[in-house]
Amino acid sequence: MGNDDGTPRLVQLGNWDVKLSLLEGPGAAWDDIVSAWLPAENRLPPRAPHDFPSNGWRIVHTFHPEWAHEAMILGAPSQGKPNRWVLVQLSRDDNGWQFAMPFSSCGPIPIREERRAGLRLDWAKTTYSMALGSMPEVNVVLVNESLQEWTPTGEDTSHVQGLVLTQHGEQIGNGWYATGSTPRLPTLKPGQETLLPAFRNNPELKNLPAGDYQMVAFLAALNLRTVIPAKLTIE
Repeated sequence: MGNDDGTPRLVQLGNWDVKLSLLEGPGAAWDDIVSAWLPAENRLPPRAPHDFPSNGWRIVHTFHPEWAHEAMILGAPSQGKPNRWVLVQLSRDDNGWQFAMPFSSCGPIPIREERRAGLRLDWAKTTYSMALGSMPEVNVVLVNESLQEWTPTGEDTSHVQGLVLTQHGEQIGNGWYATGSTPRLPTLKPGQETLLPAFRNNPELKNLPAGDYQMVAFLAALNLRTVIPAKLTIE
């Protein structure tokens, strides 16, 4: 987001939106920043590379997930890859702090809200029908409504999360979620569109009883959602 109104500018780093100002400055030594939380014999994350940064660390994000009392993301500039950052996630439970995931490496990119500007996600059809136990082809259409060419970043994969709802809007299952295994979105010229599957290897559709349902979908990389649910009838 811009900061004409005085709000801090944000960038996306990994899965998190962070203040750009937090990436400025020299940061601190790794041992200094984690010494209050981790024992000396367990201060490197699992499978840390030989060029794991020893300096430049700072807290870039904190949150309170359901699976822990609190969690934090630590970040430092990569020593071997320009314009990339090494991220480490720590979480705290009743036993104290520990590594919540292996380290990751990524570069700062514009936040999702900025990257999806000018894009619209529609259903290829508003109504679908399928035989009981079958697997229909359910697609959405990504449209560039802007007057400029839209170019994806390396993080903008084409995984669309399709979800089934009851007629009352209650979600059934969680769909199939694996963004890393889908290709990157294509570049879209003004007015251009691309067809994307909304369900991939999804067993929930096959197991649903006959009846009427709703479907919603969102493009995970951009958190771009269909505005109107599609109708699904299973006979």
